[in-house]
Amino acid sequence: MDKLATVEQISKSILRVLALNPGPFTLQGTNTYVVGNGPRRTLIDTGDGAKPEYLALLRQSLGSSRIDQILLTHWHLDHIGGLSKMLSDSSLTTSDCRTFKNRSPTVDGQQSVTEALAVAVGNNRLFDIRDAQEFCLDGVKIKAVFTPGHTEDHMAFTVDEGGGPMLVTGDLILGQGTTIVHDLAPYMDSLQRVLGIRPSALLPGHGPVIRGTGDAVKVIEGYISHRNLRERQILAVLDRRTAGSRRAWSVAEITTEVYSDITDPNIILAAQNNVTLHLQKLLAEDRVVRVGVDDSLWALRGTAASI
Repeated sequence: MDKLATVEQISKSILRVLALNPGPFTLQGTNTYVVGNGPRRTLIDTGDGAKPEYLALLRQSLGSSRIDQILLTHWHLDHIGGLSKMLSDSSLTTSDCRTFKNRSPTVDGQQSVTEALAVAVGNNRLFDIRDAQEFCLDGVKIKAVFTPGHTEDHMAFTVDEGGGPMLVTGDLILGQGTTIVHDLAPYMDSLQRVLGIRPSALLPGHGPVIRGTGDAVKVIEGYISHRNLRERQILAVLDRRTAGSRRAWSVAEITTEVYSDITDPNIILAAQNNVTLHLQKLLAEDRVVRVGVDDSLWALRGTAASI
């Protein structure tokens, strides 16, 4: 895994500050982005708030400036957990600092999320984000892009300084490796949507920044191709015949066939989850069916009668 600088100047108006919370799911840590050059700045995501060293690093990076608005990509605590501490610290935020999040009753009602948003709610400074909503600051245009799939409330943001949009991806796309997906069908739609933007850079929630339109497009296309390949592999397994007859397959059996090189039990469980996501997408598209006494097996649509 590439080592990341704790602070990196991405462009003339964007500073990446690492939240210092490395882990198996956060990679080197959560990237937070300070946007703007004036006394009032925008912050995209807050980290988890667990490390005082991160808040000190952010304070040092701001100098005499303060955060005037905070944009949240999605509800996961490594992206919103630091919000209340920031809003309660006048050395970081202005007294009227506003917080913007794509509100979702399903996820926002969770106790951990409610607690993370409590100070913003209590101060009446929490606002909804609409798709395509624009936030302008110091000649920099930030635009919200609704990108569900990783989570149902996920938002990415384009940041345009005049040289083409850079894309703050949240957890839609990582700087290295692939991301966890909650709902595959909208996730694939989200990838197609950001591919159409042709961003000049990808500023991910985790991992290194990907610079240049060519490389950004290549990464997005790679994410799409990777998922499409897995889908083709799963369909190929379901299409196999055993002893001259079509058969149904369990998730565990499909996973063993598709991920034949994996032996780590933890990774196998993650692979099984990935297979399940693909099967759910194919079920919604009416391309596969669930069969068996307890619907625990899967088969291609049109072959169930021969099982």
